Amino acid sequence: MNKIGGFFANFVLFLLFVALGVAGYYLYEMWPREPIALDRLNIDEPSITVLNDIPSKQFYPRMRYADKIISYSIASSCSEERVDSMEEAFSNIEEISILGFVESTNSEIKILCSDVAPEAGQENYFVAGEGGPSRVLNSTYYSVILEGKIALYRDDSCSGAKVATHELLHALGFDHNNKANSILYPTLRCDQTIDPEIVDSINELYAAPSLPDLSIYSVNATKAGKYLNFHIEVLNQGLVTSDSLSLGIYSGTTLIDTFDVGAVSVGARKILDVENLKVPSGAESIIFFADYDNSINEIDETNNKATLRIVQQ
Repeated sequence: MNKIGGFFANFVLFLLFVALGVAGYYLYEMWPREPIALDRLNIDEPSITVLNDIPSKQFYPRMRYADKIISYSIASSCSEERVDSMEEAFSNIEEISILGFVESTNSEIKILCSDVAPEAGQENYFVAGEGGPSRVLNSTYYSVILEGKIALYRDDSCSGAKVATHELLHALGFDHNNKANSILYPTLRCDQTIDPEIVDSINELYAAPSLPDLSIYSVNATKAGKYLNFHIEVLNQGLVTSDSLSLGIYSGTTLIDTFDVGAVSVGARKILDVENLKVPSGAESIIFFADYDNSINEIDETNNKATLRIVQQ
């Protein structure tokens, strides 16, 4: 009986030590601690892409429509002569650039006609006088033209649709220049031509496909014990809306969790705040990856990642 009683006492003591150990572990894990800030690394983190300026002057930096095939409509009030002139202007640009134009009732460029020119003081009724972008959205990559307008209120006395081409280039975002032989000189002459810098600019601007471009705009985080709190902002700096976005959180090569952020429109930022995300023991860094599964085609596939280094104390 003494042996049995001693064994039972030792067994109870063993269970007590186990219970104290488990309680101590959970007490350590759950005990409130001061959050540790995570440092953001610049390496391996392209962030927002900055593009070089184009050769020709524009109203805003890097103006373009979402796609290189641009829709237009011509008002029924336009005479046959002005319709023909406008169609010739479209052909002029199509022949020397990668742009194409298609007539549509849901148009991006609207051509209006009137026999009455604006009165003095009203020349800027459209953005650039007789033609120009009327709605523009800054997506960071580009100034995306949502709508352009052209007003034809005088007949063209030159061959080659000089007036219509001049106004079409304004609707494409190009401003006047100081080259007298350029079709974008403020005063039109019949011998003016489309200078090569304009063509180069158009082809450079529209070389990028009509896609979104997701970039991690900002991220910051704190870690308390095994738990991570973070704030992240993802920017769509591309040309069209991204229908869906999944954000992946990694520790090294291990995927910790994913978050469905949803659609991100052009120039918009999606914000995600997460608290108490458990991370693996011994994690040295946390990697945030927009479009982690590569399900979205983008202009730039290299600017979706941000790395935060865990500061050991």
